[in-house]
Amino acid sequence: MTPRLVVSLHDLHPGSRERIAAQREALASWGVARRSLLVVPEFHHGPASDGAEAAAWVRRWQEEGDEVVLHGFYHDRLGREDRLANLFWTRFYTNGEAEFLDLPGAEARRRLEEGKRRFAEAGFAVKGFIAPAWLMAPGLTGLLAELGFAHTTTLRQFLNLATGTATDAQSLCWSTRADWRRGASLAWNHFLCARLLRERGPLLRISLHPDDLLHKAIRQQIERCVKSALDAGYKPVTYADYAAG
Repeated sequence: MTPRLVVSLHDLHPGSRERIAAQREALASWGVARRSLLVVPEFHHGPASDGAEAAAWVRRWQEEGDEVVLHGFYHDRLGREDRLANLFWTRFYTNGEAEFLDLPGAEARRRLEEGKRRFAEAGFAVKGFIAPAWLMAPGLTGLLAELGFAHTTTLRQFLNLATGTATDAQSLCWSTRADWRRGASLAWNHFLCARLLRERGPLLRISLHPDDLLHKAIRQQIERCVKSALDAGYKPVTYADYAAG
């Protein structure tokens, strides 16, 4: 079976649209014409991503072959207290963005239903949900399946909610918040990309955030990894494509 490559573009909202548009152009020039767009309805409680102008852009990209994925609702933890046990995930691993890490079930349901409703009204065909930083409270995958989502991911797996199956596929991703994070990301992803291509699993995942291609060394590494995957026979698809088989 031909192995698949999914490149996902995270944190799409009105403020990141231009940077993600540039990412789409770069990826297309490298040979990736289908991408999964991770859209946040109200990024950091800001302007709605399904506003008329923003929605028109996303619909056009969807028509060109991209997939829209619901990516949290606010992508922050505003109004929530960080417990000692979660400080690593909420303050170090993320910058206060682990929205669904410990969200109570009733509130999680409200945000998921509201996100689906808004995106349906905006004309987005949404089948998947991915939590900010891939961090989910216990039981969230069951709720996602109940609400009709077809797929989700963790950092290390793709989860087909319709079939109840999981595919091991650790995502490559970069952190650009500080010099040391960029250096560590380059070292880790150099190793990880080589290992994943050598193992040749059924799914290779590359996850980009809005600022990634603004850093020359990271951009060059991402381009090398993408082109190496294509040269190795990986076919670019969306998460929805992969879930459909």
